Amino acid sequence: KKKTNASRGPDIGELDDLVLEEDENETIFNRVEFDDNSDETPSLPSVDDVEGRMMKVVLAMEASFRSIRGAEPTPDLFDSLQVKAYGAVTPLNAVAQVVITSPTQANITCFDPETAPSVRDAVRDMGMNFNPLVEEGAVIVPIPRVSAERRKAIVKQLGKTAESTRQRVRRIRRGAQDVVKKGKDGKLGPGISEDDAFRVGKEIDAATEKCILALNDVMEKKEDSVMAV
Repeated sequence: KKKTNASRGPDIGELDDLVLEEDENETIFNRVEFDDNSDETPSLPSVDDVEGRMMKVVLAMEASFRSIRGAEPTPDLFDSLQVKAYGAVTPLNAVAQVVITSPTQANITCFDPETAPSVRDAVRDMGMNFNPLVEEGAVIVPIPRVSAERRKAIVKQLGKTAESTRQRVRRIRRGAQDVVKKGKDGKLGPGISEDDAFRVGKEIDAATEKCILALNDVMEKKEDSVMAV
């Protein structure tokens, strides 16, 4: 994992972590054309399936944003943290509870005080320049305030991630509409009418617009959170 340069001051999350893993099959829909000799029956894409794939991408982006700190810290900041405990790697929420006690401090109460050193190490190594301390079985995390310049930099990166996610949503749309076009051209067989293909195409466009609006809402809320004074 990329190390953080301590000289640049407190971080609000590793920007490189915002590169989301893509599913190579997310844009592939039924590409079977009508063939009297084939046992496979061509069909138009399910609009629910198309929308589900799009929303999965949007939700993945939203989940990645949780590890990026806003102007005021929240427990979500530690959602993705994994801790070595009892000989295994486990989510932080399985071994501890996070409470934000002030805009500049988080307290992590370990259910088993013996896991506190492991929790401290995980927080220290999460790429946010935190210097946690163990006190009486709990982990105290001082959270320095983030400069306006740094917050502007993270908003810029968030915007890039949002745009790449929009492109993924549009590629899913294009994959589905490619099949719809075959239906319009009569290449999916006599069981699929041109009217059906046009209807599904419009519904896919409506689902795309819905998902893009949801994506924009996630981005706007996160930007407001990061830039809040």
